[in-house]
Amino acid sequence: MSDALQVDGATRPAPQRQARPSRNLCDAVSVRRAADIPGLREFAHRSRAEDVLISSWRRLGPGRFTVTARWPHDHDYLAPRHGRPHVLLAGETIRQAGLLLSHTEFGVPLGHHFILGDLVYTTDPDYHVAGEGPTRLTIGVECSRTRIRAGMLAGSRFDMTFRDGDRIVARGHSHVNVTSPAVYRRIRGERLTARRAPGPLPVPVPPELTGSAADRDVLLSPTGRPGRWRLRIAPGHATVVNPANDHIPGLSLLDAAQQAARALTAPEPFVPYAFATEFHRYAEHGAPCLIEARRLPTAVPGTTAVEVTGTQLGAPVFVSTLTAMAPYF
Repeated sequence: MSDALQVDGATRPAPQRQARPSRNLCDAVSVRRAADIPGLREFAHRSRAEDVLISSWRRLGPGRFTVTARWPHDHDYLAPRHGRPHVLLAGETIRQAGLLLSHTEFGVPLGHHFILGDLVYTTDPDYHVAGEGPTRLTIGVECSRTRIRAGMLAGSRFDMTFRDGDRIVARGHSHVNVTSPAVYRRIRGERLTARRAPGPLPVPVPPELTGSAADRDVLLSPTGRPGRWRLRIAPGHATVVNPANDHIPGLSLLDAAQQAARALTAPEPFVPYAFATEFHRYAEHGAPCLIEARRLPTAVPGTTAVEVTGTQLGAPVFVSTLTAMAPYF
């Protein structure tokens, strides 16, 4: 899963705004606040300000940071549901925190590409957000297996622990590799200019099966076979879909996975508290991507586990395992 600066309609920062290697960044300023950093949306690889979740960060030591995040209460897609944080929020926060630290603390210039090998997180299934405003979280970040090449980050594992006050509400990690634009061009070849083709969309499954509010948010189209769908990329879904990408964004695949798990287990409620994904290759525009879900046996009493796989042209794209508390009737 690649993440690069491809933002439609956003002003790209001038070269002097690009992050450079800085061992003493937080010696000069103890806390870097997001509002003080030009090009924050670009550092978080988001085109809309309302999708940026990180508000400040601080270096604690070599490879150790603390990050402050704000989870929105009134977002058009990522708002809490029945008091529970949206299932994608922890994963998206891990992604944004890793990207931002890579740019601001590890010298990765804007325009470089980030390839996620995995994204794994577990949340507290009993955690509910309180109040009517954003939820403020403090995140401890530990970097390991870090590789530096030519004075900037080439790869690392980011481990993160989320706290609401003294309460641990989530833990997770991701493995990240960084590649230059030149290398990325060689990897992608002719696909570098690929974009989603306009045209009629496949019919969606009913939104209530996927936990979606409307057809525009549904990423699955029926195939006539139980537990199997075709990936459906709806235009205008700005939080999950970036039309400037040369491939289908990883966040779309994560969302499709959680929708497939909900559809498979319907009418039982399925709200995953654990979400682990391995990415194998890019999901390309212009070819059907099949999403399949199956129940897994689980060794944890009182839980339901679902495995979701994405395949394209017969090759695996990703595999996700989602775990939820089993419903009690």
